[in-house]
Amino acid sequence: MRVRAGEIHDAKKLEALLESVLGKGLDAEESAQFARHLLYFLASEGNALLVLEDGDDLVGAVTVWIRQGLFDDLPTARVDRLLLAPTHNTQEAALMLLEQAAALARSVGAGDFEVLTDTALPLEPGFFERLGMTALGAYRARIR
Repeated sequence: MRVRAGEIHDAKKLEALLESVLGKGLDAEESAQFARHLLYFLASEGNALLVLEDGDDLVGAVTVWIRQGLFDDLPTARVDRLLLAPTHNTQEAALMLLEQAAALARSVGAGDFEVLTDTALPLEPGFFERLGMTALGAYRARIR
């Protein structure tokens, strides 16, 4: 398995990954909307997409947003989506993606690395400490 930067030509494989995670196919409108969102995301400054490949299969992806602080402090890197194919929903796969996301955060001088996901990740206690980070905890609420 290897992690690399995601690109627009990955759209169909990313869509297939999303469908495997959702357990259902996207209809034509959802597929077109996904392609538009991917193009916008990749074209926006401060965004990064990392993908995990196993041979020719795309089995994982993580989005990383880099944002500058308001008070001229260090940038913050935020992971807010991490998708793993059901066949690869393992700590090893999550670790590979998060290690590369953390390396990206360090490369831009980020002071904080936030991991905010909607799903539980297959991570053991002490995972972030092994990446040389201090887990601070977080509170997240969705407005509906």
